[in-house]
Amino acid sequence: MKIGILATDFINWSGGVDFLRLVIDSLLASPRSRGVEFHLLIPDAGPRLAWRRVRRGAKQAMRSLFSGAAPSPQHPSPPEATYQAFAEFRGRITVQHIDIGRHARSRAVCRLGLDVILPALHSLRPGFPCPWVGYAYDFQHKYLPQYFTPDECRSRDEHFAEMLTQCRALIVNSRAAAADIAKFVPQATAQVFALPFAPAPCADWLEDCPEVLPRYGITQPFFIISNQFWSHKGHATAFEAFRLVAQQDANLRLVCTGSTEDARNPDHFPGLLARLKSWSLEQRVHILGLIPKRDQIELMKQACAVIQPTLFEGGPGGGAVYDAVSLDLPAIVSDIPVNREVDGTAIEFFPVGDAVALAGKMQARLLAPHTRGLRSELISQGRCRRVACGNMLWDAVDCVL
Repeated sequence: MKIGILATDFINWSGGVDFLRLVIDSLLASPRSRGVEFHLLIPDAGPRLAWRRVRRGAKQAMRSLFSGAAPSPQHPSPPEATYQAFAEFRGRITVQHIDIGRHARSRAVCRLGLDVILPALHSLRPGFPCPWVGYAYDFQHKYLPQYFTPDECRSRDEHFAEMLTQCRALIVNSRAAAADIAKFVPQATAQVFALPFAPAPCADWLEDCPEVLPRYGITQPFFIISNQFWSHKGHATAFEAFRLVAQQDANLRLVCTGSTEDARNPDHFPGLLARLKSWSLEQRVHILGLIPKRDQIELMKQACAVIQPTLFEGGPGGGAVYDAVSLDLPAIVSDIPVNREVDGTAIEFFPVGDAVALAGKMQARLLAPHTRGLRSELISQGRCRRVACGNMLWDAVDCVL
């Protein structure tokens, strides 16, 4: 059997890369992977992609000419860091460099003789040359419509309706997302497979890198939030909680990683900064932006706890809590339904949006440091989780074959 892993729509954002790694690692962890040929299809080469880059460069140059602003630097897509994210699978999976577009995907499937392809973020439409497994992210627009325009809400509804009536099998990140499909897309004909919570540590995460904290000027003790600075991620609640706890500990710090841009609400991040300044806490909150994944992991390992104050997630806890559980790190997590699917020995929940309750959990964590499990235990637990996830993915594959 030959299976294609479709990187389209996933490789240009860190969460997408992490999800692809989960899919690959889980498929490989299952005993059913023996004798199977895997190909990772990355859309990063070809005339159509080259033409798109030329057009984008020309548009940017014109905007810069008329605005007087310096053009932003061009970055290769995907960057080398993306390839490195899949380096551990070398020898077990072959990277195929393809062009963008449906026809390029079809040609690659036929050239490689693939039997099935997954995960598809958009419908591959009837007539695609091999069976495919779809993927649906979340229904945030149904719960937080204030963060979307009416056109965006309508577009997302149409997208999910198309996906769930044109594919035979579809995977989601949580039982909550599966329940939302039944609730919001009653016309769905696809069989939905909810992937189990399956965090597992990378081997190098278990090694300590003491040079990371000094590199960013971070001193202990500190809590960490590893979220994009988007309105629904709950930073306002966490900042208020930190203000309450920081009054009792002059040495305490808060570290934040993740993009500071929110296209849907450009005023969100500046508003958070203004709030910190009004509290005279701007020097005690370290906002690092996007940093290398390995550095983020090391900061999480040295933190008192990971804080996840989010108002909505498609998968349990989001990426930060996923990684925290893989390393048996403490995390204080908002109690929204999807987060209740998080399964970890050092997880505590607080009522979503309740800064006082979160502050109480943070103070308790400062008084009771957590001892991580043994390296061998973390590896073994991660493998068991990945096998379970791989079995679910194979069930989805069986459904379309």
